[in-house]
Amino acid sequence: MIMTNLELLQKTLLFKGSNSADLEMALGLFQERQIKANAAIFTEKMPAEALYIVKSGTVRITMMAGEGEEMGLLILGAGDFFGELALVQEDVRLVNARAETAVDLLMLTRKDFHSLLDLDPRTASHILMTISRLLAMRVKAYSERLKDLLFS
Repeated sequence: MIMTNLELLQKTLLFKGSNSADLEMALGLFQERQIKANAAIFTEKMPAEALYIVKSGTVRITMMAGEGEEMGLLILGAGDFFGELALVQEDVRLVNARAETAVDLLMLTRKDFHSLLDLDPRTASHILMTISRLLAMRVKAYSERLKDLLFS
């Protein structure tokens, strides 16, 4: 069953607890993207300009670990989001995102997120808090992983 874009936002952790009016307004800022299987969505060192939410399909997040060697980090499916750092920091991508299967995405650019900050600061601040909590969890998980690698 394919979700509507509104149902997708309701399911996504970024918008948990948002009301329908907030979701409808935020939805107007998203763009839809279709990506073919095995195509790169973005690669390390590309300018980071947007957050993505997976509507359908599967996305693999990897990082270069050595000479041409990729290390798998995450597999994402419907309702998952990635590229969130692009909303809070103007920088380059730190990871690669590739469509494992054909993928339908919703994309929110940094510019459009800044519009959301002006239009609905409450919803935008909720998104920022969710991103902050997620980043804190990832830092903790990866620091534990790094300790294991360094001291084993």
